[in-house]
Amino acid sequence: MSARNDDWAAAKRLCRLSSEDVRMAKALGLNPRKLMKNIPSSQVGWKAPVRDWVRELYRKRHGAPVDPAPAAVARPLVKAETYELEQRSSEDDAWLPAEAAWEEEIEERDRLLLQRQEGFRAGADYVAFAFARLSCVERVALIGSVAQPLHREVPRFRKLRRAGVALWHECKDLDLAVWVRDPSQLDSLRKALGLAVNLLFAETEIGVAHHQVDVFLLEPGTDRYLGRLCHFGTCPKGKPECRVPGCGASRFLRQHDDFVFDLRSLDPARSIVLFDRVRDFGPPSLDRWRDDIPF
Repeated sequence: MSARNDDWAAAKRLCRLSSEDVRMAKALGLNPRKLMKNIPSSQVGWKAPVRDWVRELYRKRHGAPVDPAPAAVARPLVKAETYELEQRSSEDDAWLPAEAAWEEEIEERDRLLLQRQEGFRAGADYVAFAFARLSCVERVALIGSVAQPLHREVPRFRKLRRAGVALWHECKDLDLAVWVRDPSQLDSLRKALGLAVNLLFAETEIGVAHHQVDVFLLEPGTDRYLGRLCHFGTCPKGKPECRVPGCGASRFLRQHDDFVFDLRSLDPARSIVLFDRVRDFGPPSLDRWRDDIPF
């Protein structure tokens, strides 16, 4: 009995368990060696600590959140309960280990993040095809994270962030660099963008909202940053963001305080050219873009 108590004391110390955690582990029929075997190593930072694993197993087994019993009302197990726990101990292998649950969640979230990037890339093609029909547009390039192979990072989701789990980067929007000869034609550009994302959903059921598409407008020949395409339906809209100096100098040309466009994003290694009128790169139209569409 002394050796058994020593094993539990070692498991409590190494696994950083409280007395309540030990009580739950014993109630689940777990033994000290099994607990110590499940201590996560530095190579598996996504694996739940033993105390969390025990609490989750206890919650699943009893179907309710853990409610620690006060020490004053704690009682030893009677013989019948001890027999029931011995029977349950053989079922331990049927319970989903914490690391397997993490792997399933990581795999599913990674799949959705890659699918999100693919949806944005499809949206980039549709918007580029729409912009190509406008004579004021000379070039369209995909920039930002959607144009790059995704890298792994600890995400914003609290549970995964606290566990240090790394997922594929989350693409939050679609960034396009568009070279325009005549900024006075931005209303046509705005309408073409709305039509493109609507057609994308109608044909593919891929949902990309028009406000998720950031269009950075540049001057042909110089790459001078002009501003962004505004998503408001009227210009000026009378919103606080419309009060930024220079905003609306050309209708639907939006400015942002203290924003500086990073020209490095146009580097061929970091961008994808979707249309270039001068170099005759990319189709200026598709069959689905009917001639009677009023851009």
